[in-house]
Amino acid sequence: MYFCGDCKKQFQGGRRIDSTTLWQSYLTEKRTVKELSVMHKCSERTIRRKLKLVAESFNPSFPKEATVIIDTTYFSRTFGVMLFQDATSGKILYRKFVKNETNKEYLSGLEDIKDGGTKIVAVVCDGHTGLL
Repeated sequence: MYFCGDCKKQFQGGRRIDSTTLWQSYLTEKRTVKELSVMHKCSERTIRRKLKLVAESFNPSFPKEATVIIDTTYFSRTFGVMLFQDATSGKILYRKFVKNETNKEYLSGLEDIKDGGTKIVAVVCDGHTGLL
């Protein structure tokens, strides 16, 4: 913390971590929390807090119809993110943090997409049967 003697305000010094860039590194580059903490020279707790801020600010979009690609990416044995993506636009329609992927979780996500007003044309998934 820095204190200005003239205006009597406090300022934080150091580099700021952009939460959106951090989220992209976490998801697309499949970096672990530990790797990100070393890269940004901060604690793992700070990285988790920044990721949580971005994850909570997610706003899904619902097109009229979509071919949905679904998959789960794991970052540890008990933590993964289940993503439902529109094949045409590439936008994320739904996401959920899970401990393990089950058909029940997939069906729940598909129902949420349907409730949003999207007609599901097809579902692309890696080996799960009985989804539609």
